Amino acid sequence: MDESIIYCPPKHKGLYLDPRTKVLVMLVLATLIFFVHENLILNSILVFIPICLLLSDHSYRPAFIYEFLFVIAIIVKVFGGKMEFPYIVSMILGLIVELIFRFFPVFMFGYYIIKSTKPNEFISAMNLWNVPQAFIIPIAVVFRFVPTMGEENKSIGNAMKMREIQFGTKKFWKNPTMILECRVIPLMMSVAKIGEELSAAALSRGLGGLKKRTCLVELRFGIYDIGMAILIIALVIWTIIEKIGVL
Repeated sequence: MDESIIYCPPKHKGLYLDPRTKVLVMLVLATLIFFVHENLILNSILVFIPICLLLSDHSYRPAFIYEFLFVIAIIVKVFGGKMEFPYIVSMILGLIVELIFRFFPVFMFGYYIIKSTKPNEFISAMNLWNVPQAFIIPIAVVFRFVPTMGEENKSIGNAMKMREIQFGTKKFWKNPTMILECRVIPLMMSVAKIGEELSAAALSRGLGGLKKRTCLVELRFGIYDIGMAILIIALVIWTIIEKIGVL
């Protein structure tokens, strides 16, 4: 009779951060980003952290798009004061630059967390922190919902291409609102259906049970977590020293 095989979780390759490290870094990043907007060097370092993490996770497209927007924002911020623009144009450029410098790093880091973290890893990390199930279940559903929604949106786009419902085609010029109708209505129906299915799947796996769940995922802090902690501590100290010097 064969002996029972004990399940061993797969080992992570490359740059891997513990989900707890990701959450803490995002909270610190979101806090620091509002105190360093006047220091271009420190702000650039905070912006390049999510870019580098996205590249390490092979998410090249969003990383390169955000890097391109960031370079444009730097050019506008450095040379914008030397050029005269109309009031409305100057206000719009200033708003876009502030969004790229202050809000986009947090959004991109959140995107990295969703792309690089599996739901079971996130659930296990939150259980180690004794986070209430009322918070864990909705967030775990979101981790499944975003990728599934992206696949559904891609399928809708392919269906629209097959029917030649695109910008610039004859059907578009005959009825421009057709693109909005064919995109939004199926997407709204998919949102409702996917949400119900993922909620039922989460409950069927015992996420809403009264007893404590076991987890096969082994989480521990590694060398990359230590390196990220050192980097964040250095950035916090740099920010504090700069603020004390200003005062």
